Amino acid sequence: LAPCTKQEPVIPGCFLRAKAIGLMPMIDQGEKDDKIIAVCADDPEYRHYTDIKEFPPHRLAEIRRFFEDYKKNENKDVAVDEILPATKAYEAIQGSMNLYADYIVENLRR
Repeated sequence: LAPCTKQEPVIPGCFLRAKAIGLMPMIDQGEKDDKIIAVCADDPEYRHYTDIKEFPPHRLAEIRRFFEDYKKNENKDVAVDEILPATKAYEAIQGSMNLYADYIVENLRR
């Protein structure tokens, strides 16, 4: 795990301690493609956030706009729903972990 400080660049492939604070439901070309919104747990500017409702509204608008715009650049249709609280993010994470565990168990049976 690499420590994260204010506005430090993140190198692709590195590990950071993160804290989920929200879930952004998305539909990408007709398929569910939810995004977990998380903050770096070691960043003094963001580590105090525990839920998306505490996040500055302009930052949420920037996040939403990023996902809408980068998909448009790929000529893909995307729909971004209302951003949901941290509890929904943790439910999604647990659901993904359960699916992965089921996948591993199923492959071990083969």
